[in-house]
Amino acid sequence: MKLFKLALILIATMSPLFSEAQNCAEQVDLHKKFIKPFQLNDMSKSAVCVSGSTYEFKIPLTKGREYRMQFYAAAVFNNKINFTIIDESTHETVLNLPGETYERKVGSCVLASWYDEDTEKEYTPYFDFYPPTSTTLKVIMEIPEAPQEKTSDGGVAPKKIDKGCVTIILYDKPAEGSW
Repeated sequence: MKLFKLALILIATMSPLFSEAQNCAEQVDLHKKFIKPFQLNDMSKSAVCVSGSTYEFKIPLTKGREYRMQFYAAAVFNNKINFTIIDESTHETVLNLPGETYERKVGSCVLASWYDEDTEKEYTPYFDFYPPTSTTLKVIMEIPEAPQEKTSDGGVAPKKIDKGCVTIILYDKPAEGSW
């Protein structure tokens, strides 16, 4: 009986971790769009991230391909994520933008979508890469600490940690003239 209770406790405490991880895995399917002539690249990823952390991962790019990248994040982060992309072969910073800015326009932020009244369309930021040689991009995502909350007596509440999915969708296609 004790073993049965222990198993129930383990299942109850571990199931939120599994369901959250599965939800992040489903984020790639949720956010992918069919953008002809681009195709979804297998390097698209989604992972559970927590506030107060920095995450890095690498994306290999191949000469003769064009790439388009889009980013999505759970609402709990309130678009307060900083993104930096570095070309590892040249050590050049190719992107260094916040998740959201007051002025939402092309090239100003990574996460925040907006409605363009001139074209009457919603715009979701994306970034195109045309590598002249095969290279690797290092994507760095910095998620700031969650805002501290105060208790009803004016004291500071225990440190709050926000947790949610961050998703990077990568598309690719043959580069013009490479057929």
